[in-house]
Amino acid sequence: MTWQGIAADPENAPLTGWTRAHWEAAADEQIAAAWRYSSPGGAQVRFPAGHGFPAGHGQDAEELLEGFARTFLLAALRLAGAAGDPEQVPTGLVDWYARALDAGTDPASGERWPRLSDHSQATVEATGVALSLHLTRPWIWDRLPQRVRDNTAAWLSGSAHSYGADNNHVLFAATIQAFLASAGHAHDGAGIEGALARIEDWYVGDGWYSDGEGRRFDHYNAWTFHLYPFFILDMLAEPEATGRREVYRNRLAQFVRGYCHLFGADGAPLIQGRSLIYRWGVAAPFWMAQREGVTAVSPGLARRLASGTLKYFLTGGAAPGGVPTLGWHGADSSILQSYNAPGSPQWAAKGFLGLLLPAGHAAWTDVEEPLPVEEADFTLALAGPAWLAVGCRRTGTVRVLNAGTDGHPQKDEPLYRRLAFSTATAPWFDAGCRDNDVYLAGAAGPSRHRGLRGGSVRPAGGSSTFSLDAAGRDVAVQTSFAVIDGMEVRAARLTGVVGLSPAVSGYPCSAPAPLDVSVTGTTAEVACRGQGADGGPVRGAALMLLDSDVEPAGGQVAGGGATILGPHSALPVLGWDPLPVNTLQILWLSGLDEPVESLRAVAETLEWAWTADGVEVRHGGQTTVMPWQRKTPWVADAINQGVFRWGAART
Repeated sequence: MTWQGIAADPENAPLTGWTRAHWEAAADEQIAAAWRYSSPGGAQVRFPAGHGFPAGHGQDAEELLEGFARTFLLAALRLAGAAGDPEQVPTGLVDWYARALDAGTDPASGERWPRLSDHSQATVEATGVALSLHLTRPWIWDRLPQRVRDNTAAWLSGSAHSYGADNNHVLFAATIQAFLASAGHAHDGAGIEGALARIEDWYVGDGWYSDGEGRRFDHYNAWTFHLYPFFILDMLAEPEATGRREVYRNRLAQFVRGYCHLFGADGAPLIQGRSLIYRWGVAAPFWMAQREGVTAVSPGLARRLASGTLKYFLTGGAAPGGVPTLGWHGADSSILQSYNAPGSPQWAAKGFLGLLLPAGHAAWTDVEEPLPVEEADFTLALAGPAWLAVGCRRTGTVRVLNAGTDGHPQKDEPLYRRLAFSTATAPWFDAGCRDNDVYLAGAAGPSRHRGLRGGSVRPAGGSSTFSLDAAGRDVAVQTSFAVIDGMEVRAARLTGVVGLSPAVSGYPCSAPAPLDVSVTGTTAEVACRGQGADGGPVRGAALMLLDSDVEPAGGQVAGGGATILGPHSALPVLGWDPLPVNTLQILWLSGLDEPVESLRAVAETLEWAWTADGVEVRHGGQTTVMPWQRKTPWVADAINQGVFRWGAART
């Protein structure tokens, strides 16, 4: 039976209707799909190529290994969750993977896997193999012929003393070596300890790690940094007395306590950062928290969040026939990274980590509890990544106002360098315009964001500073923001702009049909006026100028094409003609799912005064101070890891 045929449980799962049976059926459907596309020996999985790839991409040995390794992890979670009971898992599962391991590691096999080496994709995928063998040790590894165990260990040993990208990759070889240690084989113990020590350099607090040097915060915290360290300690059988596991548990508790605020009521995770095609992999840390006895998120909330996210994607068509597409829902090349291949989305298997919990665990038996955004409006400062999370109960949408996430140092990426992100809007990749940003327009395209220099968040606001490259000219930008009545009050001071044309923009909205557009003076609005087909909230965004040193040219709406959320999109923008001054201060309102009328209502209650340090805004008898960032502690990261090209290692 497929997951579509499983009956909903309105009593135990009043918010999603989904049960463990839905998860097991979804896993089995994806395992069956992997088997359909497998080689005769099962060691290679050749998924259909997604659109947007060069001809022949997805066919080399490492990519065929990727298709196997990532789906083997899903099968391992399914088998371990059933305690190896053959009656509860797809028929022949153990024999299938035992045969595949033989075909993949036998030097004489036509399906043998590529060797592990420095910076190799094969090492990334071998991590999935090693973790899967660890999880299924009693039913697969311990029953393999000695010849196959020796071949497998010899293949895995290629990761010893190897190096990869100086980011989450350091945990991959460490995981492989920890498995070899657990199996009694020669291993690189210093490499394991070195990897666990390296991630300490990237820990910034609140349970958040940067993905390497700099300020690279994204969902890799969910599906990498809060998973592998626990499994490594399991494999090493490290005693609790060392205290290291408790450190990881405390960090996991802090992380999930904040991270659960970054999901919309429809189940959508925050649309930010790379590797978004891993989708429901974002549920992994909530399951891990339950496995580790971390109580920061209740069992009922953990399952509601995980089930809501899996349901959001599967009912949206993200895995037709059990094969996750290269995109968000359907296939969509706009969010792919250069390291993606047809098997890449299968890392979403990590989101099935809950299957390791027994059916009687509270995470499966407790009644679902509502998400934070389903209970009340909120603002939550996450000091680690310097994000302010803003939830709107009426629309079920969560926004993140960004003062601290920067991404790869040499890539001005829309998924990192924006003032805000949300669970309901997708950043634009159109080179002619920038969403949710302060930028400089020009005939050669918009300015290039050169990286954050500093940023911080406060209980209901934040500040940041960065530089723009405007065709070779350096422009300094200071920003500050506050949330008042659910609206974003934003300020910016640009220095070095004489003769240039600044612009500020709002949220990019997507819809199944062209959006309505309204421009009046210094206001701009886009909206999808018709009720959504799913009965959900109507999408819309608006901008309104409050104050500026120089009168702008006016509001405008930039029209866009398809995004991962719909075939049509549009963006509200305020623009200026070439300036006669060198410094410009701007104060404006930005709203998501709020009409211009709502912005006007708030604007009528505001008073403000510019100061040398920023702007003070008075509202309802209260004064909100919106300061410029007073120091710039972050030197823009100039390290080029060189791993984000075709043929380079993927994660």
